[in-house]
Amino acid sequence: MSTKQPDVDAATRRAALGDLREYLRIVTERGELEEVHGADPTLEMGALYELSLEKLYPPVLHFKNMKGVDPDFSVLTNVRFARTLVGNLDLEAVRTLKNTTRWASDPVPPEEVNTGPILDNVAEGDEVDLLRFPAAQWKEGDGGRYIGTECLVINRDPDTGFVNIGTYRNMVVNRNTLAVFIEPGKHGDIIRKKYWARGDPCPMVICVGQAPVLGNVAGTTSRYGVSEYDMAGARIGRAIKVVRGRLTDLPIPADAEVAFEGFMPTVDEESAHEGPFGEWPGYYASDIRNETVLRVGATYHRDKPILIGQPPARPTLPGRQPSITALASLWNALEAAGVPGVTGVWKMPGAGGSAMSFMNVVSVKQMHAGHAKMAGMVAAGCAPGAYMTRVVIVVDDDIDVQNPAEVMWALATRWDPKTQTDIVDGCWTGYIDPYLPPDKRARDDLTTPRVIIYAVRPWHWKDDFPRVNAVSRDYADAVRRKWAAKLPFLTAPQRG
Repeated sequence: MSTKQPDVDAATRRAALGDLREYLRIVTERGELEEVHGADPTLEMGALYELSLEKLYPPVLHFKNMKGVDPDFSVLTNVRFARTLVGNLDLEAVRTLKNTTRWASDPVPPEEVNTGPILDNVAEGDEVDLLRFPAAQWKEGDGGRYIGTECLVINRDPDTGFVNIGTYRNMVVNRNTLAVFIEPGKHGDIIRKKYWARGDPCPMVICVGQAPVLGNVAGTTSRYGVSEYDMAGARIGRAIKVVRGRLTDLPIPADAEVAFEGFMPTVDEESAHEGPFGEWPGYYASDIRNETVLRVGATYHRDKPILIGQPPARPTLPGRQPSITALASLWNALEAAGVPGVTGVWKMPGAGGSAMSFMNVVSVKQMHAGHAKMAGMVAAGCAPGAYMTRVVIVVDDDIDVQNPAEVMWALATRWDPKTQTDIVDGCWTGYIDPYLPPDKRARDDLTTPRVIIYAVRPWHWKDDFPRVNAVSRDYADAVRRKWAAKLPFLTAPQRG
């Protein structure tokens, strides 16, 4: 079946990206939302959520009147996977976003304001009570209640003032403590270690309900020093409005739904058991750990706040769509490094979550000797491809990178394992990697080998490579246009 779906106009998509409540109105109007009343946050919500991922475009689930939860609170899932925001899941969508360079190269800084809906309800000190907020145990194997799954973890580089926003999971420990898991090497980890080196706890804010565009950019790897606030503002064509946190002075989205503010000491000073938690590779690999905590000194929330929940799920489910934003970032990184002739990038289905993947595919129109190797090396080492990638496959430009059968065909017929393979040691992985050996895990050695496969016609005799047995694409398209009205099977080509 084709992945083409009825689209929305650009203005409507920007409106939905830029405001969660406007998004809710739009997806309701478009019939993409399902209200779920009375679900139990212990396991039942997680089961319903996972069942929804059996659809390529899963419904937006709005959990209301949850068992044991204040009825003023509700939870949304599948926010970033609705048709309204995603549009068509194809290479043309990636190319369009890549070519819309403003979000990457012409940032729009946030605008500080004095007030906003996030300040409707503020609690500080002894009044803080995290147990009031809905936090689900999403799966049986989870070691606690996770309130931060599609969240914003905000901190500021003490040297440069750069504000980073990442998505790192967090679990409720007690009334005023969250356990926060951040993989070593992530931008949020680099920043917190700068504070710790000075002997200070790291100021931090965690939002668990925000404009979809912020969740989008927070979950995508960007260049260090470029704030996700700036990227989000450029993406929607206007500045994100922020208010200053009372305790940390950190910028908080003025229209966020819920925010927790506090300080993170070193794990030696204070820690809590965190995990296990099922992560995007599809396993419980990080197990139970003593993790850093956020000492929450203030909570903020709107009236009738809407939290966002999006726990990872195994990548074999159709609803674990590839992230168009992440793919555009990878393509931009290749071109920024000077790789010419890139014609497509994609993530192999089943090999990762929406933004991260163990297997990336790059197609190039070969222009010189070493061109394919250049593309493969950059794809394996650039920021959007560096974390936990296991395999990079480079193919020729006549291969449809979206079609796994074509990628496998290229592997089967154009790849010589002996001469067209590079294995690179010491690459960046994380605790959630299921194949990180126990001995390396025990000594915090978060490195792994990476393979780059060049499934391309060998440059030095590519002109002598056997011709492909197929009707040319241009002629096939012309025939399709001529006969489509009379032959219905021609109207929707099926991918492999």
